[in-house]
Amino acid sequence: MNQLLLYLLVILLFLSCNPKQNNDPELHHFVDLLSGSFSSKEQSEKEVGYADSNLINTPIWEDSKNYWLYSEIHNAKNPSLIYIQRILNIQRMDSVTFISTAYTIPDQKKYAHGWKDPNLFNEIALDSLQKREGCDIYYKKKTSSIYVGKTNNVSCLSTLKNIAYTKSNIVLSRDQLSVWDKGYDVDGKQVWGKIQGPYKYKRIQEK
Repeated sequence: MNQLLLYLLVILLFLSCNPKQNNDPELHHFVDLLSGSFSSKEQSEKEVGYADSNLINTPIWEDSKNYWLYSEIHNAKNPSLIYIQRILNIQRMDSVTFISTAYTIPDQKKYAHGWKDPNLFNEIALDSLQKREGCDIYYKKKTSSIYVGKTNNVSCLSTLKNIAYTKSNIVLSRDQLSVWDKGYDVDGKQVWGKIQGPYKYKRIQEK
C-alpha cells in the first residue's frame, strides 16, 4: 500500500513539474522544436550572399503560464554584431494554428547574448515591451515535426526608409529553421531581403 502511494506521489510530482506541457502537449512540442541554436554556416559556404550567422531561441520566464522565448540573430564570426533581438510569445490560436507574437526589447544592448543567462530577463516588466503590431507569424503543422509559418500579406509595417511593409515565411523542422524575410515598397515591389531564397539555419544541437 505504501509503495502504491509513493508511486502515485511520484506521478503527481512529475505532472506538476511542467503544467504547460500537460495542458497542450502539441504546443509544447512546437515550442521545443523552435527552441535551440541554429547556424547558417553550411549555407554561407555553398551559396553566395548569405552570411554565416547564428539564430538562437532560448526559453525565458518558464514559470509563466505562457511560452516566451528570447530570439537573437548575430554574426557567427563577430558575435557582437547582432542583427535581431526579439522576445517571442507563443500561443495556440485555434485547433490547427499556433501564433508567434514578437516584441521589441528596451535597452537591447543590456540583453545582448541573453541566451547565456535567461534569468537576466526576469527584471523586464511585460508592459515595457513593445509589440510589433501586424507582424504575428501564423504556423500550421504539415507533419508531426514540420511547421510552416507566415505573416499576413501587408500587415507588418516597416519603419525603415523606402520599405513600406515586410513579409516573413518560415519552415521549422527537427533539424532546420528556414527564414525568408522580405521588404516591399508602396508599389509592392521587393526592395529588401533575399531574392533567391530563405536563410537556412541548421540546428547545432540535435533535438
